[in-house]
Amino acid sequence: MKIVSIAREMGAFGEEIGQRVAKHLHGSLLDKTFLEKRCCELGADPKTLDRYDEKKPGFFASFSADQDFYLHMLKAVLYQEALKSSCVVLGRGGIFLLKPLPNCLRIRLIAPREVRIARVCQQYDCSEDKAAKMINQSDRDRAGFYQYHFNLDWRQDSEYHAILNTEFLGIEYTADIIQMLCDRLITPEAEHQGESMLSNRIIAQEIAKKILFEKELPIQFLEVQCNEGKAILFGVSGSEVLCRQAKEIAMQVDGVKEVENRIQVIREQPFRRM
Repeated sequence: MKIVSIAREMGAFGEEIGQRVAKHLHGSLLDKTFLEKRCCELGADPKTLDRYDEKKPGFFASFSADQDFYLHMLKAVLYQEALKSSCVVLGRGGIFLLKPLPNCLRIRLIAPREVRIARVCQQYDCSEDKAAKMINQSDRDRAGFYQYHFNLDWRQDSEYHAILNTEFLGIEYTADIIQMLCDRLITPEAEHQGESMLSNRIIAQEIAKKILFEKELPIQFLEVQCNEGKAILFGVSGSEVLCRQAKEIAMQVDGVKEVENRIQVIREQPFRRM
């Protein structure tokens, strides 16, 4: 399958172009509505999704465990849907979460500010002042989302295969260019390799879900890597018992044949009077 991850400025026709590209690929458009529906089907709270979706969390929300659950759900849904068929991922950190996949094309859509304001005015039937405020807020939210969750500047040119200015290209021509890039850059070999990588990531997310959210083991900074049935656990724990429990849980996940435990044990030092 072929994956197109689109990062877009408000007023750059991201939604319209995403729909056309998905149609070209005979695949799904993984946008806000679609992803929220799938996350809710897997047990996510709509309020949690709204609190973290494409924005930097507020001060108190940043200390909540909900943000970890949000990222877990986002990854799980993206990986599962991307493995089903070709798709277009609209925002939601796709350029970071799917970056290593050889079958993922990363595109950024832009337009001059005055063009974006005019388009937003027409779309929402509002004044230029209102449109400018909406664009400013959208730009801040998206920049904060990528910086906070992924330590990534979403405007960094080198993160993308192509940056397309929709002022000159328009919706149809931009979609045609993206389709052409897919055909040229994503080979059958890349698709096969991408499928294997997605399968490994799905298993890794299942392991993380069982350890952190089902068994609720206090493993800090848990990271799971999988490759052809072998899982490697990284993180920090307060005891050897927790490490053993995490390994046992990982071994119970379908597709796991071997577990290498690299979770570090760091015990709190007892307080001593001087």
